[in-house]
Amino acid sequence: MARPTPRASTRARAGEKDPIVWIPARSDRAVRRPPVSRARVAVDRASGAPRSPARLRARARPRRDGALHRLASTADRVSSSSAASPNDDAAAIEPPSPSPSPSPPAKKKRAFIPALDSTRFFLITYIAVGHFIACCTKDPLTLRMLSQVNVVVGAFFVISGYVVAYTCTELGEYRASPRISPAPAFILSRVMGYYPLYLLAQVVFGWVFVYADNLYNGPIATVFHGLITMTLTQAWFPAHAELWNAPTWFLSALTFATVALPFCLPSIASWKKKGLKTAMIALTAISLIAKVAYSYDTGGWFFMEGVMSPKTHPSWLFWNAQRFSPFAALVEILIGCVAARSVMVRECADKGEEKGVNENGESSTVTDTDTNNASGWMASSPVVPLLGMAFVLIARGFEWLTLNDGLTRGLFFIPLFVSFIKRIHVQTVYVDLPNAAKEGHKSFSTMMSHKWLTYLGAISFPIYILHGPIGQIFYKRAVASKLWGTVFTKYPEFFPAYLAIVLLAAVVVHEKFMKNKAIQGWFQERGQAIAAKF
Repeated sequence: MARPTPRASTRARAGEKDPIVWIPARSDRAVRRPPVSRARVAVDRASGAPRSPARLRARARPRRDGALHRLASTADRVSSSSAASPNDDAAAIEPPSPSPSPSPPAKKKRAFIPALDSTRFFLITYIAVGHFIACCTKDPLTLRMLSQVNVVVGAFFVISGYVVAYTCTELGEYRASPRISPAPAFILSRVMGYYPLYLLAQVVFGWVFVYADNLYNGPIATVFHGLITMTLTQAWFPAHAELWNAPTWFLSALTFATVALPFCLPSIASWKKKGLKTAMIALTAISLIAKVAYSYDTGGWFFMEGVMSPKTHPSWLFWNAQRFSPFAALVEILIGCVAARSVMVRECADKGEEKGVNENGESSTVTDTDTNNASGWMASSPVVPLLGMAFVLIARGFEWLTLNDGLTRGLFFIPLFVSFIKRIHVQTVYVDLPNAAKEGHKSFSTMMSHKWLTYLGAISFPIYILHGPIGQIFYKRAVASKLWGTVFTKYPEFFPAYLAIVLLAAVVVHEKFMKNKAIQGWFQERGQAIAAKF
C-alpha cells in the first residue's frame, strides 16, 4: 500500500499548493526521512498557511493503525486532491470485479448408427457362403458369383477402421479421444473384445484342428502352428495364414493394425477436409501399387483367384503375401478411419461454414453441401453405391469385368463401399434423427436399422468365428470321414442345413458367451493387467 509523504517543492515557495508525492512503503514500520530543510517552507494544503518543519516531520511519520486505516486515509486524500484524476485513482483502489467467464459449450454426442451393424451381417453372410459354396455346387456361374471373398473382405477392414475412428476421435473437434491413451491399455482393450471368442473356438474345436494338422504335417509342425494361431501371428506367414480356423487370419492382420492405430489416430483426427481428401487419395494409391505389382509380376491381370486352385496359379505364394498382408490390411483400415473423419469434421466450426443444429438440438456446423447431400434424394442415397457394388460382383460373375480380385477390390469395391457407409452415416445423422418424430418418415438407413437386422449384425462376429470349424466337421475330408464316414459334399442339399447350424450356434454363443458380462469383464481385466506392465 502506498504511503503519502509530503515534500516541500519549488511550487510551495512560489505560494502554490503542493500536491502529495506518493512513496510506496515496504512495511508497517516507520521509514526514517532526512530532516526537512528550514530553507524550504511547506504550505498547509487546507489553509495555505506555512507549516513548521516539526509539523512536517510529525506528518511524515507513518501511521501504525494497520492496512484498513491506511486504505481509508488514502481514499480521503484522493478525494480531496485536485492534482489526481478521481476516475484513475478509484480504479486503482477498487478494481471492478471481472465478469464471469462463459461456460464451455456442451460436448457433442455421437449418434448411434445401427445400419452399420446390419451391414456387417450381409458381409459375413457372403463370406461364409463363399468359403464353402464349392462343397455343394460345381456350376461355374454360381461359383464365380459367390466366390469373390477376396474382394468383399476388404469391406470388413474398411468398416473396422470406420467404427474405431468414429468412436475414438472427438466429434466437432480436431483431436483424438483420450481413450486411445495410454496406447497399451487401448490396444489390449480392443484385442480383448474379440480374443475371448476366438480362444473359445480354439479350445472347443481344438481336437478338429490338431487332428488334421498332425495327420498332414506331424506333431512338431502342429505345435508350432498352435503357437502362431494362439498368438494371432499367422497372417505374417503367407503359406500358413489359413491354419486351423482359416478365416481368422483376418484377426491376425487386424491385431497388427490395432497396435498401430493409437499412433495414427491423433494425426488423422487433426486433419481438416483438404488433408483428409489428400490422405484418401494417397492411401488408395498405396493400396493399388501393391496390387499392380502383383498383377504385373505374375501376369495375372485378369485372374479370378476365388475360383482358381493353387496348382493353376503361377505364384500362389505371391498371391497369399498380397491378400494376407497385415500392412495391406492397415492401409485399408486407415482408409476407413479417414472416411469416418471426413463426415465427422462437418461438425467442426471452420471458416466458410454456417452453423446449424444437430440431432440433439445443440449448435453444430454444417455446410450447404452437407445439408443438400443429406436430403435423402437418390443422388445421395446409400442405394447408389450399393447397386454399384452388386453390379461389380455380378459383372465379374458373368465375365463382363475380368480384372483380378485385387484390382477389383482396390479400384471399384472399396471406393464404392466407402461411399456407401459415409452416406449411411450422413443419412442417419442429418436426415433420420431430425425427422424421427415425423410420421411416415422412411429411408434406406431406417430400413437397415430394424431390430432383427441389427440383431443379425450383433451375431455376425460369432458367425465369422464359427462357420469355419463347423464347416470342417462336415466338409473337411480327414475330419468328416473320421466322424461320419463320409464327406457331405455328396449331399448338396445339406448346405442350407449347414448354414442353419452356423446361425443357431452363433445365436447361442452370442447370448451365453458374448453377452456374459462376467466373462467379458474378466478378459478385460486380464488385458489391462498386461497393459499395466508396459
